Amino acid sequence: MSAGIIDISPPVSSASPVWPGDTPFSAEPVWRVGAEGGVNVSRLVTTPHIGAHADAPLHVDPLGVAIGLVSLDPYLGPCQVLDCRAARGPVGVADVRAALARQPGTVAPRLLLRTYDTFPREWDGTFAGLLPELFDWFGLLRGGLLVGVDAASIDPVDSKRMLAHHAAAGAGVAILENLHLQHVPEGRYELIALPLRLADADASPVRAVLRNIQNSPQKSHPQE
Repeated sequence: MSAGIIDISPPVSSASPVWPGDTPFSAEPVWRVGAEGGVNVSRLVTTPHIGAHADAPLHVDPLGVAIGLVSLDPYLGPCQVLDCRAARGPVGVADVRAALARQPGTVAPRLLLRTYDTFPREWDGTFAGLLPELFDWFGLLRGGLLVGVDAASIDPVDSKRMLAHHAAAGAGVAILENLHLQHVPEGRYELIALPLRLADADASPVRAVLRNIQNSPQKSHPQE
């Protein structure tokens, strides 16, 4: 990885954890260099919710926009990484404001929230998720563009109503999940995490990276 770039995407392989009952990742050979020809070509089978990924509104709304049609603006630009491990239960506005207080100044339009002490290498269903109020506060009141988390979902594992996902869609806030933030210090960065242009998909894997711009000027929203 180039100097100044931090990869926050977990590796994707057949060992990558997926939601129970979802499709695990597999790569099967179709052609191989040699008797079959001069190239290697594989067939990939996977859930789009593999590794670091972006959820589309279609994920929770049959009439929602597919990931291939969403605006790319939220997935590229200034962000802040916040340590929210002190939260007791789902992360809410108070937890985020407490983390923001450690970074005086303006609030970036993209927030990445660390909730794990150690990023899980296997399926872990103990994550608490985010409170829906967070998206009303950040999206509707502050014009925020994106919230990312290091957990498999922004909703608790036993959620049936997916309230945080619906709140995010209603507030116009994009979602990134399963980001590897364990070794990323709190601070300001540039986020690059573009989803694939999958026309009818409810999510897309992303190669999420951060560029260190701690000393660079950036356009963001004033802190309240």
